Amino acid sequence: MSRSRASLLYVTAIIVLLVMISASSFLASLSMNKQSAAIVSEAIPYSDAANRLLTDLVNQETGIRGYLISADSKFLEPFHVGRAQLEQDLSVIHRFDTKFPEVHALIEAEILPQIQRIQAYHDSQISLVQAGQLEEARSRAANGKQNMDQFRAMHNRVLGQIGVITNDAYQASMRAGKWSRYITVLGSLFAFIIAVLSTILTVRTNRAEDALRKSEETYRIMAESLEAQNEEISVQQEEQERTLVKLSQRELELETIATYQEKLTGQLRLQDFLNVSVPSLLDSLHADAALVIVRRSEAADSFEVVYSSGYPSSHTARIVEELFGPAKRAFDEKKPITHQRSVSKGESGLHEGISSAIDQYYPLLDDKGEVYGALLLTFYNMHDTPESKLMLTRGLTKQFGLAFYAQLVNEERRKQAARLALLNDQLLAEKQMIEEHRDLIGRILTAAHDGMMLCGADGRIQFANQQMRHYFSREALEGHSLVACCMELEQTIPGYGPVREAAQALLGGGQRSLTERFTLRPGEPQEQHIEMYAVPVGDNVGAADNGYLIVFRDRTEEERIDEMKNEFVSIVSHELRTPLASVLGFVEILLNRDLPSDKQKKYMETIYREATRLSTLINDFLDLQRMESGKQVYHITPVEATAVVREVIEQWQGKSGHRIHLHASAAELWLKADADRLRQVLHNLVSNAIKYSPDADRVDIRLSESAGRAVIEVQDYGLGIPPEAKISLFTKFYRVDNTDRRQIGGTGLGLAIVKEIMEAHQGGISFESNMREGTTFRLEFELFASQPLEHRIVILEDDDNLAKLMQVALSQLNLPTVQLRSAEEGILLLERAGSGPPLLFIVDIYLDDAKTGWEFMSYVYASEAYNRIPIIVSTAMDQPSTYREKEIERYLKKPFTMERLLQVVISLLEAGGKPVYVFPAQDQNAVTSSLQRNGIKVQDIKVDKDMLVVDVAPKDDGRK
Repeated sequence: MSRSRASLLYVTAIIVLLVMISASSFLASLSMNKQSAAIVSEAIPYSDAANRLLTDLVNQETGIRGYLISADSKFLEPFHVGRAQLEQDLSVIHRFDTKFPEVHALIEAEILPQIQRIQAYHDSQISLVQAGQLEEARSRAANGKQNMDQFRAMHNRVLGQIGVITNDAYQASMRAGKWSRYITVLGSLFAFIIAVLSTILTVRTNRAEDALRKSEETYRIMAESLEAQNEEISVQQEEQERTLVKLSQRELELETIATYQEKLTGQLRLQDFLNVSVPSLLDSLHADAALVIVRRSEAADSFEVVYSSGYPSSHTARIVEELFGPAKRAFDEKKPITHQRSVSKGESGLHEGISSAIDQYYPLLDDKGEVYGALLLTFYNMHDTPESKLMLTRGLTKQFGLAFYAQLVNEERRKQAARLALLNDQLLAEKQMIEEHRDLIGRILTAAHDGMMLCGADGRIQFANQQMRHYFSREALEGHSLVACCMELEQTIPGYGPVREAAQALLGGGQRSLTERFTLRPGEPQEQHIEMYAVPVGDNVGAADNGYLIVFRDRTEEERIDEMKNEFVSIVSHELRTPLASVLGFVEILLNRDLPSDKQKKYMETIYREATRLSTLINDFLDLQRMESGKQVYHITPVEATAVVREVIEQWQGKSGHRIHLHASAAELWLKADADRLRQVLHNLVSNAIKYSPDADRVDIRLSESAGRAVIEVQDYGLGIPPEAKISLFTKFYRVDNTDRRQIGGTGLGLAIVKEIMEAHQGGISFESNMREGTTFRLEFELFASQPLEHRIVILEDDDNLAKLMQVALSQLNLPTVQLRSAEEGILLLERAGSGPPLLFIVDIYLDDAKTGWEFMSYVYASEAYNRIPIIVSTAMDQPSTYREKEIERYLKKPFTMERLLQVVISLLEAGGKPVYVFPAQDQNAVTSSLQRNGIKVQDIKVDKDMLVVDVAPKDDGRK
């Protein structure tokens, strides 16, 4: 009863405390709510209305200023709206006059009079404008600004006073909340102490009652236990007597088991374990033969014999497809099976003394009790097995089964470890490959000219490359909403409006994919034309499970090119139509009228001039197309620039009243170029110089060397190039469009052709220009450096790698070598050679330039100074006439091996002064006819292993 009453008292006390805490919390909450309501219902509306006073007056002032500037009454709409709103805000403030007397006094004393002054000023300004006194109203605009500045100062004081009132209300609310928390914490603490005391008393009472019950139960169990122990002692005494009889026999078995267990340990590999454990088992059990069979993991109904001992080899197959008889029973029943049988012929022994056998099949169990194999033990000429031996056999086979299973597990683990190591290596390689691919893709996306982003189905951007971040003017786009980013940019760049609309349609499900074109900053000098396309990204075709891939492709250059092409079509149409009209007109006159011969000649000259103009236009266009497609062939040879420039000057001298002057720093200037293309460049530049200097009569061309480069400058004194046109000057179809140039014809292809030619020469082109002063174009070419050929082996080969290989091989002879890449270069250097001739020529017949190796050999043969120098031809002639090419094979022009080349060079140098030409082995008639076609007389031709040695007759037959 005492315990129940105590529990009741504890519960009652806790309930009372909870009621007190709830009441105190309720009172504190009421106080806090009251303070908060005061702030919300009084201070906040009052503060908002006071804040809007300045906005209302600013709106009125803005309307008045717009009205003063434009005298348009539509600008008074903000003024009327602001005045109406001002009246509403003042009425709100008057409702709280009694609540905030300090602010009310300030408003009555300062704010309201100032508002009246401002409104009187506004009314007067409107009246002046309506009366037509606009200038008078504008002169008084400064008074409005002064009134507004005074009002702003008064307004700030009112806001400061309101802030003090609001802060006081907030502090009162905070004090109420603090007292509420104090009351709640004290009540909770007191309730917690009472609960702890109640818990302690309850626990102690329960422990005392539990201890009493346990004591009673213990006494009863002890009495029953003593009685059972007496009976057990008597049984144990009888068991010990029986055990003592078996100890001697068991001792022998344990010794056998211990010895056998030692044999089961220490082997790491499965086959080593079987080679030790099975023979030891046979010895321990005095068995004659044993066989171990296991279930194959890859085939449930197939078995493998892993070990056999004592049986004829013909009796045991390695793989057993199906079990039957005792063996199958051992697997199925999971128990030992004994079978007595007569021996087979192979088991009868050397003297055929064995007649019977007992087979004992023991299932081998794994750690889960499942049969994984079987052990077959055979005893020959045994008719009965004692029980003790059967027990020993079961014990040893069980030990063998566990150890064998452990070995199988270890063997499998070793194989798995090897497979895992291999898989790990493969995974590491795949990981590295994936990382490399990821890095490669990252670099590709970063370097891509197109902007790319991956957008989720929810519209969130998951990935954006650098170009896309540039389009959106953000360093990071990931995690942001695509539509929100477009709306933000649309505020400053209206061109993003179509992007936003397309994105909303795509993400809203209205479209599965899209392609849009839009222009950023339309009408501005730097406007961009963008093509946007989006495709769904998902596991299924056309599904957007993973969002959309959105690409921004910059079409600005395409638009510019299209515009230029349109302009080009217009220009070409005009340029073609004008000369065609002239040609047709004069031809029609010549056909239909009888004209004097002088007029006919004049008309024919006009037709010829216009036809030439048409031909030039078409040739320029075709040249540029050929250059851009990479089909233009350049023959880079040494060129004497002074002679080429003089030739060009002669063709232009006196045309259009211009004189062309050449200024050369030296008599000759040799450079590497295609002579025909150099002439084309000079003709284009001189033509432009004459066309764009209509008021001048002079063009200067300067030749010089600078920093190891050949420099050609073409200067005119004409119109000059506008600064805004310089960046596009070398763009095809581009023409400077201004008043001075409207009457100057052209297609805009000349300078584009010049630039393509200079780039193909790996040269440079630049220009300087001043308006109304003229323009100077500067061309830079690689200088042709003269190389000494005296007492050197000259290699005429345009394949730099093969020439380098020859030079390395010939370096073993300690003789200097020099490589020449064209027949023109070789002929020029021989003409300019000094004291002595070369030692030997190695010539490639098939050179890429205009002249071939045959022409070089013809020059050497015709030269008295060099016709006795031996020549080695490093390439074979054309393919044999009997050979037919197939799709899968091509004829190979095989040179000498480097070892054979050295042998030939040594033999020729040792012969000394004998005109000999050496070819790789080939058709003798083809070699002879080729030499004769090039003016080289053949005296004799011999075959020496893999080469042809040709003795040639000197040019002067009487010479020894």
